[in-house]
Amino acid sequence: MTVLGQVSLSEPFPVAGAAADEFEAVVRDHSHLVYRIAYSVLRNHHDAEDATQETFLRCLRWWNRLDPLRNRRAWLARTAWRVALDRRPRFQEISLDDAAATVEALHAAGAGADEIAANQQMGALVERLIAALPRELREPLTLSTVEELTSPEIAAVLGIPEGSVRTRLMRARQVLKEKLSAILQGRHPA
Repeated sequence: MTVLGQVSLSEPFPVAGAAADEFEAVVRDHSHLVYRIAYSVLRNHHDAEDATQETFLRCLRWWNRLDPLRNRRAWLARTAWRVALDRRPRFQEISLDDAAATVEALHAAGAGADEIAANQQMGALVERLIAALPRELREPLTLSTVEELTSPEIAAVLGIPEGSVRTRLMRARQVLKEKLSAILQGRHPA
């Protein structure tokens, strides 16, 4: 990814010399992380690329004001997260009736429990259930499971205490487990 080649020529280039080399190294070292975070939110390759580019353009714009001792990985992750959230379409709530219909269709097709769990439709169902979680539960879960960030990294990205991250992760997993259990057993929680 060549972020420096994408900067508008009408604006003065904010970094030069050693700072430009340092910025290029940051792009090279962290572009995969920034893209993965953007993709985990947007679920579209082209949108994630656009969000990645915007993240590095913001980094370039603020480069001279960034504290060199600050954790750049966490700053980039947080910025990528915010950029992607701004670009993301709003999710709609998934009804348990729709989810149960998907599982029932798989059962009717003669699929066993292992096949149902491995089925693409089940994966899509889990993604939809995650997307339907409240934002405060969905965001830490997505960063933890999809991006494999640690609790301190998630806390830095979301700007919340590390203990809150762990609590939200536990609650999100509990809610998903309850919903999936109810769907797979054919009952609908109130």
